[in-house]
Amino acid sequence: MTDMNATTADFSTVSARISPFGVEDVFWGYKIGSGHGVPLSVMAGQAICFFFGVCLMTATFGLLLLPALFFDGGVGIMRLGAATLMGAAAFYLLWFASRGTLPEIHIDTRQNEIRQVVCNRSGKPTTVATYTFDEIGGIFLEPDTQTGQSLLLLGYLDTDQTIAVATGTEAQLLPLRDRLARDLLGADVMLRAEAA
Repeated sequence: MTDMNATTADFSTVSARISPFGVEDVFWGYKIGSGHGVPLSVMAGQAICFFFGVCLMTATFGLLLLPALFFDGGVGIMRLGAATLMGAAAFYLLWFASRGTLPEIHIDTRQNEIRQVVCNRSGKPTTVATYTFDEIGGIFLEPDTQTGQSLLLLGYLDTDQTIAVATGTEAQLLPLRDRLARDLLGADVMLRAEAA
Protein backbone atom coordinates (compact mmCIF):
# COMPACT_ATOMS: atom_id res chain seq x y z
CA MET A 1 0.00 0.00 0.00
CA THR A 2 2.86 2.40 0.65
CA ASP A 3 4.20 1.87 -2.88
CA MET A 4 0.88 2.89 -4.30
CA ASN A 5 0.80 6.09 -2.25
CA ALA A 6 4.39 6.95 -3.20
CA THR A 7 3.58 6.47 -6.89
CA THR A 8 0.53 8.70 -6.61
CA ALA A 9 2.53 11.38 -4.82
CA ASP A 10 5.24 11.29 -7.50
CA PHE A 11 2.63 11.56 -10.24
CA SER A 12 0.94 14.57 -8.65
CA THR A 13 4.21 16.50 -8.31
CA VAL A 14 5.19 15.74 -11.91
CA SER A 15 1.78 16.71 -13.30
CA ALA A 16 1.80 19.96 -11.33
CA ARG A 17 5.13 20.98 -12.90
CA ILE A 18 4.19 20.24 -16.50
CA SER A 19 2.33 23.25 -17.85
CA PRO A 20 -0.07 22.94 -20.79
CA PHE A 21 0.91 26.44 -21.98
CA GLY A 22 4.29 27.94 -22.74
CA VAL A 23 5.81 31.36 -22.16
CA GLU A 24 8.70 32.40 -24.40
CA ASP A 25 10.62 35.61 -23.70
CA VAL A 26 11.63 37.62 -26.76
CA PHE A 27 13.36 41.00 -27.13
CA TRP A 28 10.07 42.96 -27.44
CA GLY A 29 8.17 41.13 -24.66
CA TYR A 30 6.93 37.56 -24.49
CA LYS A 31 4.74 35.03 -26.26
CA ILE A 32 2.15 32.85 -24.55
CA GLY A 33 1.28 29.64 -26.37
CA SER A 34 -2.09 28.38 -25.22
CA GLY A 35 -1.16 24.72 -25.48
CA HIS A 36 -4.58 23.87 -26.87
CA GLY A 37 -4.71 21.25 -29.54
CA VAL A 38 -6.03 22.21 -32.92
CA PRO A 39 -9.73 21.36 -33.34
CA LEU A 40 -10.40 18.67 -35.92
CA SER A 41 -12.93 20.93 -37.69
CA VAL A 42 -10.23 23.55 -38.36
CA MET A 43 -7.83 20.96 -39.74
CA ALA A 44 -10.57 19.48 -41.95
CA GLY A 45 -11.58 22.94 -43.16
CA GLN A 46 -8.02 23.80 -44.08
CA ALA A 47 -7.58 20.51 -45.91
CA ILE A 48 -10.78 21.11 -47.91
CA CYS A 49 -9.67 24.67 -48.72
CA PHE A 50 -6.29 23.39 -49.87
CA PHE A 51 -7.91 20.80 -52.14
CA PHE A 52 -10.32 23.28 -53.75
CA GLY A 53 -7.59 25.93 -53.97
CA VAL A 54 -5.35 23.57 -55.92
CA CYS A 55 -8.29 22.57 -58.15
CA LEU A 56 -9.16 26.19 -58.90
CA MET A 57 -5.52 27.10 -59.55
CA THR A 58 -5.19 24.19 -61.97
CA ALA A 59 -8.40 25.21 -63.73
CA THR A 60 -7.16 28.80 -63.93
CA PHE A 61 -3.92 27.78 -65.64
CA GLY A 62 -5.80 25.39 -67.90
CA LEU A 63 -8.18 28.14 -68.94
CA LEU A 64 -5.34 30.54 -69.68
CA LEU A 65 -3.20 28.04 -71.55
CA LEU A 66 -5.82 26.70 -73.96
CA PRO A 67 -4.69 28.39 -77.19
CA ALA A 68 -7.60 27.38 -79.45
CA LEU A 69 -10.20 29.47 -77.65
CA PHE A 70 -8.04 32.46 -76.73
CA PHE A 71 -8.31 34.30 -80.05
CA ASP A 72 -12.07 33.98 -80.54
CA GLY A 73 -12.90 37.65 -80.02
CA GLY A 74 -15.18 38.21 -77.01
CA VAL A 75 -14.72 34.68 -75.69
CA GLY A 76 -11.02 35.39 -75.01
CA ILE A 77 -11.92 38.34 -72.78
CA MET A 78 -14.51 36.26 -70.94
CA ARG A 79 -11.93 33.53 -70.39
CA LEU A 80 -9.49 36.08 -69.04
CA GLY A 81 -12.16 37.41 -66.63
CA ALA A 82 -13.15 33.90 -65.52
CA ALA A 83 -9.48 32.99 -65.01
CA THR A 84 -8.97 36.11 -62.90
CA LEU A 85 -11.94 35.32 -60.66
CA MET A 86 -10.94 31.67 -60.26
CA GLY A 87 -7.34 32.67 -59.58
CA ALA A 88 -8.43 35.11 -56.87
CA ALA A 89 -10.62 32.45 -55.24
CA ALA A 90 -7.77 29.93 -55.47
CA PHE A 91 -5.33 32.40 -53.90
CA TYR A 92 -7.73 33.08 -51.00
CA LEU A 93 -8.38 29.37 -50.37
CA LEU A 94 -4.66 28.54 -50.45
CA TRP A 95 -3.92 31.46 -48.13
CA PHE A 96 -6.50 30.19 -45.62
CA ALA A 97 -5.17 26.63 -45.89
CA SER A 98 -1.61 27.77 -45.10
CA ARG A 99 -2.62 30.33 -42.48
CA GLY A 100 -1.85 28.18 -39.48
CA THR A 101 -3.56 26.64 -36.51
CA LEU A 102 -1.40 27.44 -33.48
CA PRO A 103 -2.95 30.28 -31.42
CA GLU A 104 -0.65 32.54 -29.41
CA ILE A 105 -0.88 35.74 -27.42
CA HIS A 106 2.00 38.18 -27.92
CA ILE A 107 2.58 40.70 -25.12
CA ASP A 108 4.60 43.53 -26.63
CA THR A 109 5.95 45.60 -23.74
CA ARG A 110 7.76 48.00 -26.08
CA GLN A 111 4.66 49.08 -27.99
CA ASN A 112 2.25 48.45 -25.07
CA GLU A 113 -0.01 46.14 -27.05
CA ILE A 114 -1.39 42.63 -27.00
CA ARG A 115 -1.65 40.67 -30.25
CA GLN A 116 -3.73 37.56 -30.82
CA VAL A 117 -1.93 35.66 -33.55
CA VAL A 118 -2.18 32.34 -35.33
CA CYS A 119 1.14 30.81 -36.37
CA ASN A 120 1.54 28.51 -39.34
CA ARG A 121 3.72 25.42 -39.39
CA SER A 122 6.86 27.40 -40.23
CA GLY A 123 6.24 29.87 -37.38
CA LYS A 124 5.06 32.89 -39.40
CA PRO A 125 2.33 34.70 -37.43
CA THR A 126 -0.93 36.09 -38.78
CA THR A 127 -2.38 38.79 -36.52
CA VAL A 128 -6.03 38.19 -35.66
CA ALA A 129 -6.59 41.09 -33.22
CA THR A 130 -4.61 43.83 -31.51
CA TYR A 131 -5.35 45.49 -28.16
CA THR A 132 -3.53 48.24 -26.29
CA PHE A 133 -2.70 47.84 -22.62
CA ASP A 134 -5.20 50.60 -21.80
CA GLU A 135 -8.05 48.50 -23.25
CA ILE A 136 -7.52 45.73 -20.68
CA GLY A 137 -9.88 46.15 -17.74
CA GLY A 138 -8.88 43.14 -15.66
CA ILE A 139 -7.03 39.84 -15.46
CA PHE A 140 -8.79 36.95 -13.80
CA LEU A 141 -9.08 33.19 -13.49
CA GLU A 142 -12.30 31.39 -14.29
CA PRO A 143 -13.09 27.65 -13.95
CA ASP A 144 -13.33 25.76 -17.25
CA THR A 145 -16.26 23.35 -17.04
CA GLN A 146 -15.10 21.29 -20.04
CA THR A 147 -11.61 20.41 -18.79
CA GLY A 148 -12.00 20.88 -15.04
CA GLN A 149 -9.07 23.31 -15.05
CA SER A 150 -8.93 27.10 -14.93
CA LEU A 151 -8.87 29.69 -17.71
CA LEU A 152 -6.71 32.81 -17.54
CA LEU A 153 -8.72 35.62 -19.14
CA LEU A 154 -8.12 39.26 -19.95
CA GLY A 155 -11.15 41.51 -19.62
CA TYR A 156 -11.68 43.90 -22.52
CA LEU A 157 -12.45 47.37 -21.14
CA ASP A 158 -15.51 47.15 -18.87
CA THR A 159 -17.46 44.77 -21.10
CA ASP A 160 -18.26 41.07 -20.95
CA GLN A 161 -15.82 40.37 -23.80
CA THR A 162 -12.79 38.38 -22.70
CA ILE A 163 -9.55 37.25 -24.29
CA ALA A 164 -8.53 33.69 -23.40
CA VAL A 165 -4.82 33.50 -22.64
CA ALA A 166 -4.11 30.05 -21.24
CA THR A 167 -5.61 26.98 -19.59
CA GLY A 168 -4.10 25.11 -16.66
CA THR A 169 -4.37 24.53 -12.96
CA GLU A 170 -4.70 27.53 -10.70
CA ALA A 171 -1.19 26.96 -9.34
CA GLN A 172 0.23 26.99 -12.88
CA LEU A 173 -1.67 30.12 -13.91
CA LEU A 174 -1.03 32.32 -10.86
CA PRO A 175 2.58 33.31 -11.78
CA LEU A 176 1.48 34.16 -15.32
CA ARG A 177 -1.49 36.15 -14.00
CA ASP A 178 0.79 38.12 -11.69
CA ARG A 179 3.24 38.83 -14.51
CA LEU A 180 0.44 39.99 -16.82
CA ALA A 181 -1.02 42.18 -14.06
CA ARG A 182 2.38 43.76 -13.46
CA ASP A 183 3.00 44.39 -17.17
CA LEU A 184 -0.49 45.38 -18.31
CA LEU A 185 -2.05 47.10 -15.31
CA GLY A 186 1.09 48.42 -13.64
CA ALA A 187 2.89 47.72 -10.40
CA ASP A 188 0.70 50.12 -8.42
CA VAL A 189 -2.35 47.92 -9.01
CA MET A 190 -0.50 44.89 -7.64
CA LEU A 191 0.66 46.84 -4.59
CA ARG A 192 -2.89 48.03 -3.83
CA ALA A 193 -4.20 44.47 -4.14
CA GLU A 194 -1.53 43.13 -1.78
CA ALA A 195 -2.23 45.90 0.75
CA ALA A 196 -5.95 45.14 0.82
